[in-house]
Amino acid sequence: MNKIITLAVFLLGTVWLISSCLFIVDQRQFALVFALGEIKKVVQKPGLYFKLPQPLQNIIYLEKRTLTIDTPDADRFITKEKQNVVVDTYVKWRIDDPKLFYTSVAGRVASANDRISRALRDGLNNEIATRTVNDVISGEREEVMESVTRRVAEDATQIGVRIVDVRLRKV
Repeated sequence: MNKIITLAVFLLGTVWLISSCLFIVDQRQFALVFALGEIKKVVQKPGLYFKLPQPLQNIIYLEKRTLTIDTPDADRFITKEKQNVVVDTYVKWRIDDPKLFYTSVAGRVASANDRISRALRDGLNNEIATRTVNDVISGEREEVMESVTRRVAEDATQIGVRIVDVRLRKV
């Protein structure tokens, strides 16, 4: 009876040890492997991988899919002719460098959304302030979008993010 209990405990311990040494990366995720608080490896391909047990190595997963910042409230901007313009925008982005993303915003999507939104508002403010209402609505709308996209993309690369698309939904 003692041998059966000992064998059962040994088998359960072995199964637990093996399961704590395996992790799965989904095709929609990046995996960061941490060893003693330091990023040791970034896994980008899906599959089954091995690691050391829990106290020695930990795994954090990040989204690989395209994410969207959909502003709930439209922002007000002042044009060159001192007219108020209400602009509703959206931004599509994805994590390009998982290690830089984790170190710059602690892996938080909300922090990245906030930073990208601030860069978007600053870029729109700078572009709309130098144009008339007609230019913003129809005349130079593509030029405004290209310039804003370029500015937001430059800021986003500092946090390991790639901007896929920036659009003015309503003006």
